[in-house]
This record gives sequence, C-alpha cells and structure tokens, in this order.
Amino acid sequence: MTMIPELDATGLMLALALPWLAGVVAVRALLGPLRFTLLLGHGFMVGQLLIILLLLAWDALGLRLAFAPLAWVLAALTALLVLAWRRNTPSPGPEFTVGWRDALWLLPLLAFLAERGLSLAGEVTMRPLFAWDAWMNWAPRAVVWFHEGALATFVMPEQWLAATTDPAPYTLGNPRANVYPPGVPLLLLWPMLGGGTYDHNLLYLPWLLLPAAAGLALWGHLRQLSLPRAVCALAVFALLSQPLANTHTALPGYADLWLAVAFGLGGMALAEWHASGQWRWGVLAALLALCCAFFKVPGLAYAAILLAAAGLLLWRPPARWVGWFLGSALALTTVGLLLGLHPDAAQFGADHLTIPLPGALPTLQLAPAPLLPLLWDSFFITANWHLFWLLLFTCLLAGLWLRGYKTLHNIALVVFVCGLGVLLAVFGLTHYFRQAANGVTLDRALLYVVPLGVYVAFAQLATLWHANRAAEAH
Repeated sequence: MTMIPELDATGLMLALALPWLAGVVAVRALLGPLRFTLLLGHGFMVGQLLIILLLLAWDALGLRLAFAPLAWVLAALTALLVLAWRRNTPSPGPEFTVGWRDALWLLPLLAFLAERGLSLAGEVTMRPLFAWDAWMNWAPRAVVWFHEGALATFVMPEQWLAATTDPAPYTLGNPRANVYPPGVPLLLLWPMLGGGTYDHNLLYLPWLLLPAAAGLALWGHLRQLSLPRAVCALAVFALLSQPLANTHTALPGYADLWLAVAFGLGGMALAEWHASGQWRWGVLAALLALCCAFFKVPGLAYAAILLAAAGLLLWRPPARWVGWFLGSALALTTVGLLLGLHPDAAQFGADHLTIPLPGALPTLQLAPAPLLPLLWDSFFITANWHLFWLLLFTCLLAGLWLRGYKTLHNIALVVFVCGLGVLLAVFGLTHYFRQAANGVTLDRALLYVVPLGVYVAFAQLATLWHANRAAEAH
C-alpha cells in the first residue's frame, strides 16, 4: 500500500510566500511607488502568473519538476526585479493616518474580516467536503504531474484508447476537462511540490488568500479615487460578504473565483490607466488578461475584453462611437432575450442556426431562451449576492440621472458591461441555456463579473461624491 507523504510545512509556507513576494516586487518594478494595498493585491495575482509561466517553461526545457531548483529560480528572478525596483526614482508614499472617526468604520470591518477569515480558514483546513469541480476537473491533473515530475499530456478518451506512444497520455472522466487551460492545476501543483505531498488540506490555502488579495486591491483602487475610508470599508464588505464567492473559498478547488478576481483586477488596472494616463497600468492589465486565459475556457473571452479595452485606451475613439457600439450590442441582446420568452423562437434557432467553434469547443446552437426570469431570480430573489445587484443598478441609475451621458465615460464600466453581455448572450441566446436552467452554472458564471461590478458601483459613488463636494464648494 502506497503511503501518502507527510506535509513539509516549511516548504509549503515558502511555496505560498515566494510567489506573492515575487509578484509584489514585479508590480513595484513595473508601476513604481504604490499604495501597499495595491502592491499586495495585484502582487498576489501576478505572482501566481509567474508560477504558471515558470512551471510551463521548466517543463518545456525537459527539466524534472522539483521544488528546490524552481524556488531558487523564482528567488533569483525576484532579486533581479528588486534591482529594477531600485532604479525607479523613489517618491513619498501616501500618508497612512487614521483618526477616531475612521476607527468607527474600520474596527467593524476588521472584526468582520476576522470572523469571516477564521470561519473560511476552518472550512479550508478541515475540508469536510471535497469540491466536485476540483475532484473532477482540476486536482487530478495536478496529482498526476506531481507523481510524474513532468506535465504529462491529457487527451480526449478516444485519443487515449488509440494511443501507442510511450509515455502514454492520460485522460479524465469529464472529457472536455482534458483540454481545459492548465492554470488552476499548476497553481495546485506548486504547493504540492513545496509541501512534498499531493493530499493535504493545506495545499488549498491559495483559495483562502485569493479573496484577501482581491479585498486589498479593491481598497487601494477606491482610495486612489479619494473615497473616504468608511466607504472603502463598505466596498470591501460588499465584496467579501458575497455568499457564492465565500462558497468558492470554503470549497477550494474551483477555478471560477480565480477568473473573477483576475478579470476584476484587470478592469481596475484599466481604470487607473484611463484616469492617470500611465501606460504601465495597461501592461498590468495585459498580464491579468493572460491570467484569465490560463484559468478557464471562458477566460479567453474575458481576456479578449480586457485587451480590447486596452486597445480603446490606446486608440481613444470618440466616446459616442463606443456608446453606439455598446448600445447596439445591448439592444440586439435585449431583443434576443425578449424573443426567448416565446418558445417558437427558441425551436427555430435550434433547428436552423449554428456557429462552429475551433478545436474541442462545442458547436453553438443559436436559440433565444427564457433567461430573463432566471436573471430576475438570481439578481433579486435568491441569496447568492445579498444586495449587490440592487446596489449596482441604483448607483448606475443615479449616475445617469445626475450626470447623464458622462456616467458612461468609464472604461471599467465598459469592461463590466461587455463581460456581463457575454454571459447574457451565451446563456440567453444559445443552447447553453440548458446548463443555466439549473441555477448552478448561471450563478457561477455571474461570479466572473461581480468583483469588477463592486468596483464600478463604488467608483460611481466616488464620482457623485466628488461632484457634490464641488457643487457645495461653489
């Protein structure tokens, strides 16, 4: 009987700390002096990207996957980035002063974070349930790669049956999981290598650190907008109290939360570029787009949205062109969703309209479906999102009422609308509605845009707050 190796706690802690440190140094070298919350938030995700790229490059060179040499390479890369960091001209960072009024808001936030963090940490460390998606799609590849010491090939079942090569490829019970992007299995493989084992609850600690990094980044970006700390505290609460996001932390192993945070941070980085004109934020957004592509197949669409938005900031077309394009796309989607309420429209589309997709992706059957009732239930009735969608729509409507068309001059809002539009089109106008009807797949997909949506809502509040203060000053 094969014994499961004991966990090397020191190696695991190094596996968790080294990428985060490398990511923080990389972001600092790229962007120069920043708020420490931005460095920690974006640095965590960039560090995970560095690990993915390092493991892929190491395997491409034909080297055996082992923690010690990989860790030394990562440490050397961090040292080189520190040299690039020191070449940047230092400038005084923002002062961190907290008055008693701030404490009235910050102390409840810290109490909430402590309670939520401890409860989720208990779920992750004890893991009473092994998440189905992790067991079915992501963890098996990491376990195989750990044992093989290499990124063994996974193929479709029919290819596996016909294979005659040595070493033989592997296959998974879910056929399509064999062609899923490698990002999440690699993020699980790395702590396995550091901990020296493939089966321990603490290997899933990155899923606990991920929402913490998202909250830090959200705080930093909203403080960049000069929002009061009390409002920033409410924003962090609005993000980290999302029930479905908490579920994806408590059941570690899913890829959805990784894509949601990467897409959200990418949209926030583009908003910083739009506001400051510093193109280096665009580079960071491109790195986060690469993260999206590595995490899930839908991440390819979200990576394309981030890159297209970066292209808009480079091109800077008239705002009315962007408005007309988005308005037309949303109008067509709305018409399709309304048609979906009529059953004959759905049957006609399923019989006559298809779009073939490349590779192993399935052919899309265009069929308007009754998605609107499901959206209403998800947004306003079920308990997956608390009051997030009501908050978001209220903030946007208030912005439109008070500021008119200027409210739409917001690249983060454009990115959010495009991300949500993709989901509405896929689940409301194609055969994927069948997967949305059970409520699980739809809500998991909506999670992709929620972190960015929280930022958009509170950024709108920031704009209205500044406009009100300017009006009072005059």
